[in-house]
Parts: sequence; structure tokens; C-alpha cells
Amino acid sequence: MLASAVLSGIVVNITGGIFYTGYLVEYGITIINIGILTFIPFIATVFSLLSPMILERIPKRRNILAISRALSYTIRILGMILLPLLVRSESGRNIGFAIIVFSASAISSLFSTGYSVWHINFLPESMRADYFNISSAIANFIVGVVTLVGAFATDALAGSDNRIQIITMLYIIGFVFALIDVLVLSLPKEFEYEHTCNGKPRLSDTLRLAFGQKKFMLTMCIMFGYTFASNLIASVINVYLLEDIGVSYSFITALNSSYFLFFILFGALAKRLIMRFAWFKTFAYAVLLLLPSYILYSFIDSTNYHWLMPIVRLSQHFLSVMIAITYSNFPYINLPAGDRTNYMSFYVVFVNLAALLAMLLGTGFVARLGERSLSLLGKQLGSIQILMIVTGLLLGLLAVAVLRLIPRITPDRND
Repeated sequence: MLASAVLSGIVVNITGGIFYTGYLVEYGITIINIGILTFIPFIATVFSLLSPMILERIPKRRNILAISRALSYTIRILGMILLPLLVRSESGRNIGFAIIVFSASAISSLFSTGYSVWHINFLPESMRADYFNISSAIANFIVGVVTLVGAFATDALAGSDNRIQIITMLYIIGFVFALIDVLVLSLPKEFEYEHTCNGKPRLSDTLRLAFGQKKFMLTMCIMFGYTFASNLIASVINVYLLEDIGVSYSFITALNSSYFLFFILFGALAKRLIMRFAWFKTFAYAVLLLLPSYILYSFIDSTNYHWLMPIVRLSQHFLSVMIAITYSNFPYINLPAGDRTNYMSFYVVFVNLAALLAMLLGTGFVARLGERSLSLLGKQLGSIQILMIVTGLLLGLLAVAVLRLIPRITPDRND
């Protein structure tokens, strides 16, 4: 599991994120179309509802999970490389990229929950805080080094045709790591899966079982709220920083790459806070403190990003250690013992629905507002800056709501 966290992290970061955005920009894809491509995977997660109907019929899932994951990687990574070489028109590339992203995401959604149900057997409650801390630190360190090298190479070739070649090379390297990830995920022993539903699996089972578990549903609502708020700017932030503010690939990547240091420095603190305040309260306090960082984020511009952006991002890194460790355990805290494929499928769809709605709203807001701005404290704020402030306010409200819900979502001792 730890090796897969590292490998998949490398794949995601060098074939997604800032490099994915830069790759699309180099081929002339607009900010609005990039936003649309960004939220297409979340539309495809609706296929996760069909996952139990397929996987619950298969007693041994190792082979089907490996094949589907390899196929998803192949379509998403190699498809992105080959499409611009085969299609020259802008409209054709837009449609082609959309088909590639949707197809790869749909395949992943149909089968990826099987890995969570399979591998949770190796992650008991007593070791989850340590695991999420250590895995995040190691994964972010290795991912940070790889992406930072790629960012420096990309910046060094700014303005030349070789930039596309560098990003393409990163995609090829990412594909190699993706295949290794598939192999590593197939190594653990596969146990028998528990079932409580009689007869053939039905689509309605996923909804019926999930809504029948109050604590599980409240936990999902918390995850929905956090995912929605934190994704309002997700589809537009990278283009905004690169194109509007003028931040370099290497500057953004250097800040992102430092994340692993915070797990090393403050992972033990996060564990102590979890032991003292438990999972939900630790999460709520950390999320509440994110509010001022997003307010500051909205005031970053081309004249101050060199010093203000590090303050904002590094403070968010510190708080995100607590948030990442606690949030990673939320799907499992109130997870019933049986029919876990149904519950995990619901979790994937429900949480990704939040991300989809947020990106749709964020991208639509940016498109609708256009070049218009709002004056605040003597500074003109554009659409993305306004979304940053809204993000902070929503996170603050979520933190207060979680604190009030704690008596109703804390697991019983015998859960």
C-alpha cells in the first residue's frame, strides 16, 4: 500500500496538476475548456454506482482490478500523448481530450473501489494515523523531487517548442510508473468478502445501505462539504497562477514539493492532537484555521507573490497535515463491516459529486463574470479571487458544523 501511494502519487503529479494544465495550454486549450476537462472525471464517477453490481459477483477480483487499472492508465496517459499528433484542429482536440478523460475515468470508477475494500484488511484502526502520516511524508517527498526536476526543466525551455517535448517525456515516465503501480497493487493476499444482501446485487442496494447508516451518512456529508469548498477554485487556479499572475512552474512546484517536510516535522504533532481531540475535532480546528489563509490568497498578485504566496501556501501545508491524516480516515471511521463495496462506491460517487458541483460552479462563475471585478479594501478582485474568499468562508462554516455534529458522529466503542 505504501509503495502504491508513492507510485500513484508520482503518476498523478507528473501527468496531472500543473503539468496537465501546462500541457493543455501549450496546445491552445482555453481556461474555460481546461475547467471543463478538469471536472469531466467527476461526471464519470457516477459509474461507481455500478461497481457493486459487477464486483459483488466476482469472488476473486485481483485480475479484473489489475486489467481495468492498466487500461485506464493506458487510455488517459498514452491517449493524451497521441491525440495532438493525430488531430490538428482546436475543436477536434477539445472533443478528443474530453473523450479520453471520460473513458479513462469511467473505467477507473467501475473498478477502483475494489482496491479499497480489498486493502482495508491490512490497515487496522490502531495504525491508521501512523500509516497516513508516514505514507504521506514519503510519497510527497518522492513526488516532490520528481515533479520539481520536471518543473525546472519545463521553465528552462519556456517559450520554445521543447517545452511540450519535456512534458510529453514526463507523461511517458508516468506511464512506466503507472504499470509498476498496477503490479504492486496486485501483490497482497485477497481475503473473502463479507455480504449481507441476499440475491443478486442491485443498484438500489448502494443507496439503501448507505442511507440506512446514520453515522456513515453524516460522515459522508462532512466529506462532501470539505470537498466542495476546497474544489471551487481547483479547475482554474493553475491557469490563473501561470497566466495571470505570472508564477513559474518551478516556483509553484517548489512550494508544493515542500509539503512532505511538514509531515516529517508535524506528523507526530498531528498524531498527538488526534489522540487528544479525536479525528473529527482535530479536523474541524485545522479547517477553521484555513479561513484566513484563503483571504490572504485572494490578495496575491504579480508584485507580491514572491513573498505572500509562500506565507499562504506554507501555512496551508501545516494545517493540511492534520486535515489530510484525519480526512483520509473518514471513509473508514463509521464504515459498516459487511457490503463494503456498496458503501465505498457510494462514498466515491458522493464525494466526487461535491467536487463536480464545485468545479462546475467555479468555472461557470469565472466564465460569467469575465473581466469584471469587485473592489475590496482598495484592491480590485477578479472572479478567481472572489472564489478564494468564498472558499475560506465555506470552510469556516463547515468547521463549526463539524464541531456541533461530533456527539452524533463519534463511533461507539463497539462499532
